[in-house]
Amino acid sequence: MTPLLETQGLLKHFGGLLVTNQCNLTILPGEIHALIGPNGAGKTTLIRQLSGALAPDRGRIFFNSVDITHLPMHRRAQRGLTQTFQITNIFPRHTVLENLVLSVQAATGHSYRFWQPRRREQELFARAAAVGEQIGLHTHLDTVANALSHGAQRQLEIGLALGCRPKLLLLDEPLAGMGLEESANMI
Repeated sequence: MTPLLETQGLLKHFGGLLVTNQCNLTILPGEIHALIGPNGAGKTTLIRQLSGALAPDRGRIFFNSVDITHLPMHRRAQRGLTQTFQITNIFPRHTVLENLVLSVQAATGHSYRFWQPRRREQELFARAAAVGEQIGLHTHLDTVANALSHGAQRQLEIGLALGCRPKLLLLDEPLAGMGLEESANMI
C-alpha cells in the first residue's frame, strides 16, 4: 500500500537546539497515529513541518507520493493535508453554521457571488450542516461561536478542518484545556 504521508530524514534546529532529528515517518491510509512526549519534545514542531507552517532544515516530506517539502501551507491544505492548532482558531462572532459554511466554501474553491445559483448555496449549507452533525454540534448551528463552551469551540475547530475534506488531519493537542466530559465528547 502506498503511504499517505512519508518523511525522510526530517531535521529542524532552533539555534543550537536540535528539535527534529532525522525523523522518518510513514502513515498509511486509514491509520491513526499519536505523538506522545513531554512539553518541549518537538511534537508541535513536527506537526508544523508536516503542515507547511514551518520549513524543515533538511529532509523530505511526501504526501500521496508527491514531494511537498517546499509547498506552502495553503497548497498542502488544497491537496488534503490539514492541521488544527493548540489554540482554538474559529470565527468567534459568526454562528457555528456560518463557520462551517466558510470552511466548506474554501474547500470547494468557489467564492461567494451575489448572483450565483441558489442551488450552489444550498449545497454549501447542506454540507456544512452535515459536518455539524458529524462533530456533534447540529443542535448549535445557530449559536454564535464565542458563546460555545471551550470544548464545543474545539469541536467546531475540528469541524472547520473536516469541512475542507482532508485526506489527513493533523491534530495538535486536540484535548488541551478540556475537562473529562468534553474530552469524552471529542473522542
